[in-house]
Amino acid sequence: MPGRLLRLLSLLQSRGWWQAGELSERLGVQPRTLRRDIERLKSLDYPVRSRTGRDGGYNLGESSNLPPLQFDDEEAVAIAVSLSTASRQVRGQSVSDGVRVATDSARIKLERMLPARLRHRYHRLVQSIEAGPGPDVEGATMLPDTDVLLELSDACADHQALSFIHVKRDGARTLRHVRPHKLVTMSGYWYLVAFDSDRRDWRSFRVERISSVKYRHERFEPQVLDAFSFVARSFAEAHYRFNATVTFEISALQLRSKYHGTIFGVVKELTCQRCEVSLSADSLDLIVEYLCALLSVDADFDIAADHEVLNRLQTIRARLGTVG
Repeated sequence: MPGRLLRLLSLLQSRGWWQAGELSERLGVQPRTLRRDIERLKSLDYPVRSRTGRDGGYNLGESSNLPPLQFDDEEAVAIAVSLSTASRQVRGQSVSDGVRVATDSARIKLERMLPARLRHRYHRLVQSIEAGPGPDVEGATMLPDTDVLLELSDACADHQALSFIHVKRDGARTLRHVRPHKLVTMSGYWYLVAFDSDRRDWRSFRVERISSVKYRHERFEPQVLDAFSFVARSFAEAHYRFNATVTFEISALQLRSKYHGTIFGVVKELTCQRCEVSLSADSLDLIVEYLCALLSVDADFDIAADHEVLNRLQTIRARLGTVG
C-alpha cells in the first residue's frame, strides 16, 4: 500500500468525520486525488463512508469483514511476539484444540508477513524467550518496549555483556552490568535472567524497569541455567506484601503429583505425610489466585495468612455457597 494511502488510512482511524477539504490539506493533494484515494481504500474492503454537501466528508465505519491491517515495525513485532508467547502458554493450559490451532495459525501468518529487516531479529527474540504460565488475573501479558526487548534478545543470542539502568521496587535507580542469559515470561510479566558482574551472582530483572541499554566490549561463554525455574524459585523465596502458609496432610511428592502446574511458593517437607507451602506476593489478587489453585488439590489442609488474604478467601467461600 503506497505511503499516501497509509497516511490517509491513519488519519481516518484517528477520529470520526473529516471534512474533505481538511483531509486534502493534511495530505497535500487536490480534492480529485483525495476522492481517487478514497475509492482505492474502498476497493481494498475498508468501509469508508462519505457524506455530501457543504459539510461533506469521510469517516471509517465498521465492517462485517476484516480488511487488510497495517502495522508499523514496532506493532508488528509486538503482535508477533505476543502470539508466539501465547502459542507456548496455551500448550500447557486447558484450552480447546481450536484455540491452539487458531493461535498457531495467526502466529505463522504474521511471521511470514514480517519484512526481512525484522524477521531475523524477531526469530532471535523468540529463541531467547522461555514462556511460563499465562497472564495473571489483571489481564493480558504486558509487553515491554519492543526496542528494549530486541536489544536484550540480541545480547542473549550474541553472548554480549550489557549495562543498563534498572528501577528497583522502591523506585531507586541502579546501574547494572550483566551477562544476559534468557528472557522469561511469567504471570503476565517479562524478566531478564542474567549474571550480575558486580554482585557475582545470578539475578532476574523486570524488563519494563530496564532502560538505557548499552553494549559493553565483552563477550562471554554461555552458562547452563534453567531460566524459568530460576525466576520461579526467586519469586517463591521472596517476601512481599501479602503472605500465606498452607499445611497439607500429604507429602510434598504427593502434592506435586496432584497439582498440575507450577507451585509459586516454597514447598517444605514436614513429615512423610505432611508438607507446607509458603506463598508471598505484592498483589492480593495474585496470592489469592495461587491459593485457590493450590486448594483445589484433593487433600486436607490448614491455612495461616494475613487477614486481608483470609477475608478474601471467606468472600470466595460465601460465593461458592450460592452455587447449585
